[in-house]
Amino acid sequence: MEDKILEIASKVFGVSKDNLSIESNRDDIHEWDSLAHLNLIAEMEEQLNITIPFEEIGNIRSLKDFLRYFDEKNND
Repeated sequence: MEDKILEIASKVFGVSKDNLSIESNRDDIHEWDSLAHLNLIAEMEEQLNITIPFEEIGNIRSLKDFLRYFDEKNND
């Protein structure tokens, strides 16, 4: 799943997947601005078939945070 998250992030940010890790965060990725953040959320929700509550969107600071929503979905 980590590989899929990196693939999605690479596409959204327009950077090489080799430059990303699951630990990458908003401070590490120059392209991760507010618009890219919304695009990233939308892509993750669509590609991973997850739902991120609106009130949680601002709490996502790293790519690793998406694993939590994926794990929650799959543990229901």
